[in-house]
Amino acid sequence: MIDAVLNEDLSTLNRIAETLNRATDVEGALNSALAQLVRLMGLESGWIARVKPSPLRNAGREEFSLAAHYNLPPGLAPGLPEVWNRTCKCQDLFREGDLAQAYTEVHCSRLESARGDCRGLTVHASAPLVSGDRRLGILNIAGRDWTSFTPRSLSLLTIVGNHIGIALERAELFSALKEKRFNEQATLLDFSNQLLRRLDREDLTRLLVSQIAGLLEADACSLLLTDEGNRWLKFVAASGWKQDPVELERTVPLEGGSGPGWVMRVQKPLLVEDLQKSDPTSWSPAWLQTEGFRGHAVVPLVVEEHAIGALVMNNRSPRRLTDDELRLLQLMANQAAIAIETARLHSEDIHRLRMEQELDIGRQMQRSLLPAEYPHLPGYEFGVLYQAARQVGGDFYDFCRVGGKDGKLGLIIGDVSGKGVPAALFMAMCRTNIRAAVLSGRSPSEALRRANELILNDSRSDVFLTAVCALLTPQTGRLTYANGGHNRPLFVHAASGQVRELSAGGIILGRFEEVELEEKQVEFAPGDMLVLYTDGVTEAIDAEQQPFGEERLKAVLQSHPRARPEEMVSAIAAAVTGFAGAEPQADDFAIVAVARTVAS
Repeated sequence: MIDAVLNEDLSTLNRIAETLNRATDVEGALNSALAQLVRLMGLESGWIARVKPSPLRNAGREEFSLAAHYNLPPGLAPGLPEVWNRTCKCQDLFREGDLAQAYTEVHCSRLESARGDCRGLTVHASAPLVSGDRRLGILNIAGRDWTSFTPRSLSLLTIVGNHIGIALERAELFSALKEKRFNEQATLLDFSNQLLRRLDREDLTRLLVSQIAGLLEADACSLLLTDEGNRWLKFVAASGWKQDPVELERTVPLEGGSGPGWVMRVQKPLLVEDLQKSDPTSWSPAWLQTEGFRGHAVVPLVVEEHAIGALVMNNRSPRRLTDDELRLLQLMANQAAIAIETARLHSEDIHRLRMEQELDIGRQMQRSLLPAEYPHLPGYEFGVLYQAARQVGGDFYDFCRVGGKDGKLGLIIGDVSGKGVPAALFMAMCRTNIRAAVLSGRSPSEALRRANELILNDSRSDVFLTAVCALLTPQTGRLTYANGGHNRPLFVHAASGQVRELSAGGIILGRFEEVELEEKQVEFAPGDMLVLYTDGVTEAIDAEQQPFGEERLKAVLQSHPRARPEEMVSAIAAAVTGFAGAEPQADDFAIVAVARTVAS
């Protein structure tokens, strides 16, 4: 499943990039690239607005033309001057410099003012088309509302927007090179396509430095990327050096006067014709001097206005790059930055999807440990609800018969600290140990003490458990219970309608060797109901970050005095969901309700 999703995305992204790279007329290829992107994002319509060449651009008043479009609704048809001769909010943001990030979600004023059928489209995600410090246009993909755009689709929009910006810049550069009889197009296209086919960063960076050294006839070329602490630049690839800085694990300080550090801070290139005559940087260690470099050029690798590294080109004789050579070097650095970022996102996507698969496995495992059906106990009815959050948690409940068919019924509910698969695994162990302790004839407090011993014996764990353990004698309706730091059970008296907290002294399990656990009793009268629950119920929050709380839970029980157990747990869940609204559920929750129907 992971490979299928990623391969589909990467395959389409490669086709889009190759469409742009191979086209003689890049602008003519925009419609094809746009159509592929819209379909990949699972949406319907999109368009590209290109900045018109104009003397007003220097004054920040860019004008736009419709450069490409796909499946526009009738109300947004390309031939309607009242629609396309007016500005849009995204263009205003572009002019004001506020459309500079990877993408911006915009409530579309153009769609809002359209008189014809717009097929329900009201918003669009906009990505700026940039190459280095040049702003070339806007890529817009329309949707019906904000939910049309998923993190995956916005990531695809960003990547394709970067490719289009690079392609437009390259088209202009090719035109200039052609006029000056520089015929490097085939080499550059091959370079771009080779980058697209590499998702391994080490392989990609080696190709980058060797290709640039050959294309610009440099004696040496190297690529440096920031380390995790953003204090140093590490050599990740090098070509033409006497002593390989990658193998020797050389680093360059981001501060302290180094050339790569300077270009990353200011995001501008550094050119030095002869380092022996003029070196604007103060950092020059002995190992670098032994290389004998003189001609020196450094350009930053920038992704979404953030410098991730530096590309360095050196010659052992004086040389200063021409404007066209510098522009070509910067363009290749921009392309490389996108490729490196794409490789990073690919790696993160694999990790994220694998984590989601692991969470699915954990949820399935957690579900498999819960009872498959209610106990068959004449005179009693049961209701349970387990609702999982996105993360795997440690909530559990259990029923177990003690002493045969006519014996007592064990009731267990618990919550292990932590999230994810480790919490689910630890929950499985705790549930099994408490169940075994109850089945062995231990009382509720003794069963919880045994669980505490087993948790403490696991020296590798840093978790704790809260749990309620109870034993119900069906014939008398007597319930004996103990509480290890868990939410207090609630007991509804049918005769009075009173909701009572069943308090019993006790602390969490798994933190202290000696735990004092009080054991208490309560008796079911006909119609009485016991409600056990985990803290996911009372700690659910609303938009104001206020918790649902115990008082609201009690109010639900009081407002449903004649509800059966299944109806009661449904009422509780509905109340919690209605209270939380659109706020995501942060924790699992479990509810167990037991009611006595007739005297036994």
